[in-house]
Amino acid sequence: MKLSGGYKKSLKSVEVEEIFDLIIYRPLSFFFVKIIYNTNITPNQISVVSMFLGIVAGFFYGFADYKFAVLAAALVFAGNTLDCADGQLARLKKNGTKTGRVIDGFIDYVMALSVFLGIMFYLQNYFGNLFISFIFAFTAGLSRALQNFYFDYYRNMYLAVVYNKTQDIDSEIKDFKNEKQNLKKVKGKYFDKILIDIYIFYCNLQKKFSKNTAVKSSPEQYRKTNKIIIRIWSWIGSTTHITVLIIFTLLDKIELYLFLTLGLGNFLMIILLVISHFVNKKLTPVN
Repeated sequence: MKLSGGYKKSLKSVEVEEIFDLIIYRPLSFFFVKIIYNTNITPNQISVVSMFLGIVAGFFYGFADYKFAVLAAALVFAGNTLDCADGQLARLKKNGTKTGRVIDGFIDYVMALSVFLGIMFYLQNYFGNLFISFIFAFTAGLSRALQNFYFDYYRNMYLAVVYNKTQDIDSEIKDFKNEKQNLKKVKGKYFDKILIDIYIFYCNLQKKFSKNTAVKSSPEQYRKTNKIIIRIWSWIGSTTHITVLIIFTLLDKIELYLFLTLGLGNFLMIILLVISHFVNKKLTPVN
């Protein structure tokens, strides 16, 4: 695999990648992929290691000690780098699977849950009360999940319409329902079957909350009207959240990250939802 050109092929699309992914995590993960490319290491194995690092990071945050928090931040950094590597390896080797895609997304939420649980205990130093820390960490974690949820939805729509790299939400649901039927014919693979059910539920949530309709637009028109919007959406993506958390962890100001998530993050999400609705309404048929 040549270094030149290989990096771009490992990306979903530069337009939908988060800034911190492009300048930090994906270049590092690409070099890692280069090292393991000719081995038998699979994307799913990388995903599992990434999840393990995220869980340990949450455990370290729970010690409520700055030194352990710095270690936690380092593990979060490493975990996110590996989280980028699994998709890059799958795209370069063209050996990605539907279950692998679900595992990748599932692990992101497991890592986030673990980290926010750890932060809940860490915040006792700030609030002096575990219940208040729980409420603060829970609402901030839920806010982050919603922000990532909607960014993921609009990013996938952009990729589907402009580059035909993903399916629209209805086709995605149909495709995974067919995969579910195929898995029913296979003995075992219970974990895969559970993950498929979770992903179908997730897609239905996206469809319900986003009021999805088929986009009636050429790729050029959709790209022109949504290019800037999708870039702004990326500012509240998972990697941006991770990077800001790492920065405020090193500054010993984790509570400020949560305040930003609850305040600026939710404000930006609401504004983007309104803008995206009216922009795409002009491109979609009236039901």
